[in-house]
Amino acid sequence: DVNELNVDLLSLAANTFYGPKGAAALYIRKGVRIQPLLDGGIQERGLRAGTENVPAIVGMGVAAEIAKREMASRILHLQELRDRLMRELPARIPHTILLGHPTNRLPNNVSVAIDYVEGESMLLFMDMDGIKISSGSACVSRSLKVSHVMLAMGISSATAQGSLVFTFGIQNTHEDVDRVLEALPPVVQRLRDMSPLYHKAMRARSGA
Repeated sequence: DVNELNVDLLSLAANTFYGPKGAAALYIRKGVRIQPLLDGGIQERGLRAGTENVPAIVGMGVAAEIAKREMASRILHLQELRDRLMRELPARIPHTILLGHPTNRLPNNVSVAIDYVEGESMLLFMDMDGIKISSGSACVSRSLKVSHVMLAMGISSATAQGSLVFTFGIQNTHEDVDRVLEALPPVVQRLRDMSPLYHKAMRARSGA
């Protein structure tokens, strides 16, 4: 509901709700003026010249209808996977911090920061095991600065380097969560075993 959201502009990409790539929609509130993306034709009310991709547009419409019809069941399925991963990951990997609110968050998103390891290293090992995840650490985003959002949340620069983001789709299952829970803890422990910072922190905790 664009009125409830109170937005002036809203873009929707078909592939984000399992429609065909190459189609998208843009809501423009009445009275909002924008410059044409492409000049030269009258297509799309003069805002984007060129022949429309009719098959993709139709596919987007069908995908939207299906998404609306299945929205409740999709959300429930994704929340089950999300909540299980959020619950079991910190239990299996000590010094794991959940980023964001525990319940007031997207149903398919789990974001954590794991102390004493780098996000890129975890990504490489998980990728070799066929598991695709992402990281918001500086080395992956190609930025020299740690995410200002994590810093604003009170996450230290060192901890932020170990951030991971898991996103689920409707095809994912509990078996996929099992794979993550089986694969990630040994990876983290292997990397921590090679980390002088980890050993120093453990000695400090034990009072040695």
